[in-house]
Amino acid sequence: MNKIILRTAEPDEAGVLTALTRRSKGHWGYPQAMLDRMAEMLSVSSATIRDGHVVVAERDGAVAGYYQITGEPPHGELADLFLEPEVIGTGLGRTLWEHAVASARSAGFHTLTLESDPHAEGFYLRMGAERIGEREVAPGRVLPVLKVAIHTT
Repeated sequence: MNKIILRTAEPDEAGVLTALTRRSKGHWGYPQAMLDRMAEMLSVSSATIRDGHVVVAERDGAVAGYYQITGEPPHGELADLFLEPEVIGTGLGRTLWEHAVASARSAGFHTLTLESDPHAEGFYLRMGAERIGEREVAPGRVLPVLKVAIHTT
């Protein structure tokens, strides 16, 4: 993989991140009708970027992935971690995860929780998160809820 640059997202990148999010979710083969119903949930606003902690991974000048941490220390949430479909499985997810955990640690967080897509749960478990429950987000759609303890040095 070419050199990756991690940087803070810019509010004018909301459209780019929204499109990336929708392509990433679509990678798992969900029906278009379901993706259309989830469109608002799969959107990133300029205000979210401006008010939050959103970091993008840039490769060759293009955004290839991003994550968002929300909440206040000591307990936060990994609200988003999405990759362009063509970089899934290349190690970029691990790079973003490790950056998110280090960033959360430096911001004073002790834990991060997240709702995982069922297809991504194995990734988060390999990264050290543990399943603590599940949440029904729509009729018949249950997401795993995971948590990672952030160890301070």
